[in-house]
Amino acid sequence: MRRNYHSPAILVIILIVGLLVGGALGQALGGFAPILSKGMNIGLATTKLNLGIISVTFGIDISFNLAAALGLIIAILLYQRM
Repeated sequence: MRRNYHSPAILVIILIVGLLVGGALGQALGGFAPILSKGMNIGLATTKLNLGIISVTFGIDISFNLAAALGLIIAILLYQRM
């Protein structure tokens, strides 16, 4: 049986798309099924670094809900079937 090789970049893209679609569906369907929009926020608060002539701001916030987790699982299953 021949196995196709897929690059890690394709896996990352599929996982990101699965998370985005799942998260968007969770927010959209949160009124009908509130459990889909339940989740948590993970992140780093905004931090500002001022070096006199340059000012840099760092920060990241990720909102992860149940629908995003389901989207991630579906994306993994789709990648395995490719």
